[in-house]
Amino acid sequence: MTETTPLTLRLKDLPAASGGRALGLRAGDVLAAINGRAFQGDAALLARRMAEGGGKPVALTFQRGAAELTVLATRADLGLWEAVPALPEDGARRRIDPALLRNWEVLRAADGSYDLYPLSLPSLALIAPQLWLAQMRLWLPFAMLVAAVVAGGIVHPLLALVVQAAGAVHLRHAFALYLRMDRRARGLGFGAVLAARSEAEAHATYLRLQPEDHYLFAAKPRSAEPVTV
Repeated sequence: MTETTPLTLRLKDLPAASGGRALGLRAGDVLAAINGRAFQGDAALLARRMAEGGGKPVALTFQRGAAELTVLATRADLGLWEAVPALPEDGARRRIDPALLRNWEVLRAADGSYDLYPLSLPSLALIAPQLWLAQMRLWLPFAMLVAAVVAGGIVHPLLALVVQAAGAVHLRHAFALYLRMDRRARGLGFGAVLAARSEAEAHATYLRLQPEDHYLFAAKPRSAEPVTV
């Protein structure tokens, strides 16, 4: 009796309209785990496992070269799959609760500089949109919202509150567009998507994939001043 080799899935190709492209996946990425548990099976099993989530995001971990990345996905048809031998068991792997993660989009320039931001708007942006816009260095929308709130306040204090609330609602729907337009003007384009609990974890995960890259807004080291004798 011959022993069957356990199989998993590898992305063979990602057509233009595939869900995997939007998540920054690449041909050659091997599915290693679902919600932190090692995956072995075919595309039909993956579809069933995804359906068990009831439409909620599922954490899919992929092996890319020597590094791993995790993305939150709601669908199994991410591209064209092919069966490959399953990856060796990783005893250090732990269960992942997708509810604790957010997808972060990475924008990257040809010189290796990058920025990233969460694809779900943080509560700070709804409570204090001006503060969030300033943190994200979106100076034009920041100035426009501040000016609109001030103008509304001149007419009536309640109008200022209405304008503030309207600005927060608008930001909820348009924040990604503002970020992409601003970063594109700085020379950045779409790079990747990865799931992480925090911004610090997102940076660490991305730098494991691209160790030579550098954060766009990182403070540059000061050059040593010449010593005069």
